[in-house]
Amino acid sequence: MERKVFITLSNSLTAYADNLPSNEGRQSLIVSLHKAYKLYTQENVVAISPISIKELTNYHDSEFINHLLKDRDIDEKLKDDERFGLMHDCYPFTNMKEYITLVASSSLSIASTVIEYGNENIIGINWYGGRHHCQRAKCAGFCYINDIVLCINKLRRSSGTVFYLDLDLHHGDGIENAFKFSKKIITCSIHRYDVGFYPGTGKESSEGAYNIPTKKGLNDDNMMWIINKIVSPLIKKFNPKYLVIQVGCDGLHSDKYKEWNLTIEGYSNIIQKIAETFKIPIILLGGGGYNHTEVAKCWTYITGKLLNKDTNSWDIIPEHTKLDSYEEDGFRFWTDENSSPRGMRDENDIQYLKELKEYIFNL
Repeated sequence: MERKVFITLSNSLTAYADNLPSNEGRQSLIVSLHKAYKLYTQENVVAISPISIKELTNYHDSEFINHLLKDRDIDEKLKDDERFGLMHDCYPFTNMKEYITLVASSSLSIASTVIEYGNENIIGINWYGGRHHCQRAKCAGFCYINDIVLCINKLRRSSGTVFYLDLDLHHGDGIENAFKFSKKIITCSIHRYDVGFYPGTGKESSEGAYNIPTKKGLNDDNMMWIINKIVSPLIKKFNPKYLVIQVGCDGLHSDKYKEWNLTIEGYSNIIQKIAETFKIPIILLGGGGYNHTEVAKCWTYITGKLLNKDTNSWDIIPEHTKLDSYEEDGFRFWTDENSSPRGMRDENDIQYLKELKEYIFNL
């Protein structure tokens, strides 16, 4: 049976998210490319509206939230900024208050839609969300609110177990910390791990909090091996009611980090494989990714594939408001850079992958 796909859209949040210091202008590229390929329809769009402070404090510390939502000048330093992480990689920005409430609402809105639809053949997409580093009372790693925890908590309260899978280059520390003592929430993070690599966590696993720390150069084939041999058996073991996936794009070989060697096609195949294997409600969230046009292409391609669009015909990017952003690509969707992996050695050899598998299944 064809899966019903819903996707969030908000002009206001698009504008506010474009101000995010780590990803200035990224969100409008994502939205405009989706529009160029006609992926939004009246039937599949989920609207987003502001939420109350009470809904934010269902997880987050109330003092933290009150501090974030204070009216302020962006250059103004307040007494508790350092305490709550508003510095370094999470400094205040224009419309921060509006961004925080709407990005939280975006993931709660897609969760509500999935719950209300009440059918296993649903996929909810929210490319605004996926802020996995924010802690209960501290901003961190470009993340000012943990919309993922709020989303998962809403699903959990509706019934049953939630399995969270993090595919971002960086460890999903904020989610693991939030649910380390929960028996209903299973977390699994596939990430780059090394001494000095942010956030420096995610080496060890425990029952219900699984970490798959990878070395440099992870490619499509080995990522698929991890999904087939480790992640899928874990999902089957816990038989969750819902599956939430953070689909960060900083592991693409075209990303500025250049730590992994994934392609857009290979990454999309991962999502397709999971969607075909598990007939349960799935929510896809955004995340990292710092080559903004490549992020826009990747998430647009994933959305298009899930909507059964003729993505094989995608070549010259259609005329749209952000077309000039793709001039360096010759206005083409596929380029030499994003079509095939770089000449990077994958340090995750089969012996290492098997050791990871053995470690996790012997916990």
